[in-house]
Amino acid sequence: LLYQDVFSVWEVIWVAPHISSQHFILFLALALVEVYREIIRDNTMDFTDIITFFNEMAERHDVQHILQVARELVRKVQSLIENK
Repeated sequence: LLYQDVFSVWEVIWVAPHISSQHFILFLALALVEVYREIIRDNTMDFTDIITFFNEMAERHDVQHILQVARELVRKVQSLIENK
């Protein structure tokens, strides 16, 4: 994980309430679960295993991909709300 990645995440979290969602951090967490869902599912991880997995994955995430997934999740929810 590069400092640029850390700055990117913080910048997105800081700006998100003004341009996309006040709850972007939740979409970011969901994006992490979605990106790694097959690993979590295939290894039948429980809560403790998932926490351990994410601690071990620290500094190895594809930050730009995870941010993109989080943005897509925000758009999907916003679209569902608009089309309600």
